[in-house]
Amino acid sequence: MLNFDRFPSHALAEEFARFTNGTVYDSQDASDRVDPFPFQLDPPIVLVERDDDDDKEEAIKESVLRFGGVYAGT
Repeated sequence: MLNFDRFPSHALAEEFARFTNGTVYDSQDASDRVDPFPFQLDPPIVLVERDDDDDKEEAIKESVLRFGGVYAGT
């Protein structure tokens, strides 16, 4: 999974999730049930399935900036 966090609002996280076909979580406990992440994430959190296409993944990582979020890692 690709992990994104620190969105300025839940609405922007939801827009990003729709754009990337991801899922929004309001707590790290909830997102960890789907994909445990070893570092602290700041909600809202969006998890996006990984893609075999590296270029597509890079485009997703770069697009998060338009929604005010941060790429936290995989």
